[in-house]
Amino acid sequence: MKTRQLNVQKQSIGPIFARFFSSGVLKELAYNGHSVIAGRLAKQYKLFEQFGSDMPVGKYYDAIFKRLVREYRYEYIYKNAVAEKILLGIHNLNTSFMLTEFRADHCKADAVVLNGTSHVYEIKSEKDNFDRLDRQITAYRKIFDNISVITSEQLYEAVQEKIPQEIGIMVLSDSGYKFRKKPYREPTSNRNNVVPVAIFNSLQRTEYLKIIKEIFHVSLAELPNTQIYKESKKYFENLPPEVAHDKMVEVLKLRKNTRKVCEFVSAVPNSLKSSALSIRFTQEQRSRFIQLLIQDSATAFV
Repeated sequence: MKTRQLNVQKQSIGPIFARFFSSGVLKELAYNGHSVIAGRLAKQYKLFEQFGSDMPVGKYYDAIFKRLVREYRYEYIYKNAVAEKILLGIHNLNTSFMLTEFRADHCKADAVVLNGTSHVYEIKSEKDNFDRLDRQITAYRKIFDNISVITSEQLYEAVQEKIPQEIGIMVLSDSGYKFRKKPYREPTSNRNNVVPVAIFNSLQRTEYLKIIKEIFHVSLAELPNTQIYKESKKYFENLPPEVAHDKMVEVLKLRKNTRKVCEFVSAVPNSLKSSALSIRFTQEQRSRFIQLLIQDSATAFV
């Protein structure tokens, strides 16, 4: 009976730890300097007894992240691997940036890394299925240069059989938090095949107006709101695919206040890199969150 209870506890603790990385908890910490949700979870599941109530918040997050890597590899683990191992490990924040949940046609891309070009990463963890994968890849082909699927070792063969040869595959090791060198497949460039109108529909108004003004030397901002979309779309229909793509990369890298976001990303622990990139905080909230990282977890989780 005791063994069964322990197994049930082990199976259920993963989703509990995952809630600490939810936008709800992180926003509470940044907005208020403490989190009621995290405090309730810590007390209910006796987490202070496991990690100690005097453990600083930053180290607490790293500790539960390690447990999640071992026991509950949900989507955030993979997103954070893209942020930590690819964006910060291969590229750097001076020349590159990462967007999450980016609108692409009728889909949302898990992670998009922008440097000199675009690379979209679709995550298929053990907790996902392949029901939407064909539709997702079709959508990404309209917008991005490089397309890769990130998956686990146990799903590698299934992914390989499911996707076209020109789509890359990356594998997050089951035995550690790193991407395996083999099996691995590089994507083929898709830059010349993107669809300018699909790119247009993924951009914000200020972004596509900026592109039109730079290329065609025309300002459409004076038009009535009802006409701006229609006229802007016509201009994009006349853009070469590679030009539409490259201009998209330029404007997307300006989407956030890059310098301040980069400072924030550098200041948070490794376990929170993806969250630091994806959740919108004001400068005041970022400062409060950074200060909170060195406080005792019992003070922050109340």
